[in-house]
Amino acid sequence: MSRRSLLVALLIAALAGLSGCARGGEGGISPVPEAVLEIVWQMAGPVNDDFYYYVAFDTDQDEGADFPVPVASGPYWGNGWGTGSITHFLEYHAGQYQLYAADLNVVIRDLSAGFLDVSGTVSGGDAGEYTVTVTAVNLGAVMLTGTGAIDGVTNDSDQNAGTLELQTNANGAVVPGSVVFTPAVDGGRGLDAAEQAQLDALNGGALLAVDSLDRLGLTLTLATGPDLSGSQTIEIGAATADVDVAFESASTGEVSADTATLTANSTQATADPPIPGAIFSTGDLVVGDQAVVGLEVVTATGTSLGPPYMFVPPNGTDTLRATIDLANLGLNLTNISINFITTTDLIFDPTVTNPDQHTYDGLGPLGNDALRIFDPTEFMPINNDGAFVRELEGDSTLLGPASPEEQAAVDIVDWQITPRLLR
Repeated sequence: MSRRSLLVALLIAALAGLSGCARGGEGGISPVPEAVLEIVWQMAGPVNDDFYYYVAFDTDQDEGADFPVPVASGPYWGNGWGTGSITHFLEYHAGQYQLYAADLNVVIRDLSAGFLDVSGTVSGGDAGEYTVTVTAVNLGAVMLTGTGAIDGVTNDSDQNAGTLELQTNANGAVVPGSVVFTPAVDGGRGLDAAEQAQLDALNGGALLAVDSLDRLGLTLTLATGPDLSGSQTIEIGAATADVDVAFESASTGEVSADTATLTANSTQATADPPIPGAIFSTGDLVVGDQAVVGLEVVTATGTSLGPPYMFVPPNGTDTLRATIDLANLGLNLTNISINFITTTDLIFDPTVTNPDQHTYDGLGPLGNDALRIFDPTEFMPINNDGAFVRELEGDSTLLGPASPEEQAAVDIVDWQITPRLLR
């Protein structure tokens, strides 16, 4: 028997010897993964199946710049248990282990003026808050083609991209019913009441003037000559906005700055969007317009990856044990941030804004001392005794509406993570 085959046999035999050991996968059987993480974490009292127990992973390979932390204060609870940077998480609740890939939910906290909506699936795992502020508006170029009563067009304030067609007679009056505006697919919108009224007046056969399209933000230069008849087209390009982007990390509280662009009157992403993966719906934009958008890790819409490769139900004990396939967390991982997070309840009540109003725990006295950088390719175990900040009993985060027994059930007192190569 090869050394790796022997390791696999010994691991399976060891776990099988534990009461209630099970293997994930269909029919209770799953193929042997190449590498696994064996995870054990212990509470001060027996595990309570009504409570929630998580191992949160951040695999964005940023060398611990951000990491998973417990949700400590509101009112933006997201999933009710964890925030920061979370790409995957293992959950134990109601007698079941389940592994998830985390999803980030876009939550609008404030929109002003030209910002209409924000939606989409956001890439990455970094929860936090974006503030997007318009710093400059760049009007679209205007192009005039054809011959007729118009000699030139100036865009003074038009942000409605599209095409305006019209015909004029020899005297420079509009041919009745010939004025048609078609908004651009990206950057265009329907006309508002004042704009439509101006076009309706022109379509009655009005004589063209310099301010005939001022409701649309356009100024005309009129042609001269004995015959002003003809057909002309005015093409208005899309307006864009320069924006400043500030992101406050939910795990570190640090604020980073960036710049991006948006298109006015659009529901499509630009080449350099403020939030990768998010779609900003806009109207006409002005300098100072602002959108405040939260990104929250959501449990209910997380993508289930199934049960872990192996697991052991607590069966009335104080310890949880699970073995996960390392490939479920991603490929070629050399640094992972990890935190153990427990809570008696998932909190979604926006009036709960004080950590003392609920009972939870995480690594370190306040739960925010996550294992910042862990290299699973070294295949070296790491545990509580060797941690930079050791997890102890009776953290201050356990204050809240819970009995001593309930507090003990979520009070993390010990943990170990062991990477193993199985084949």
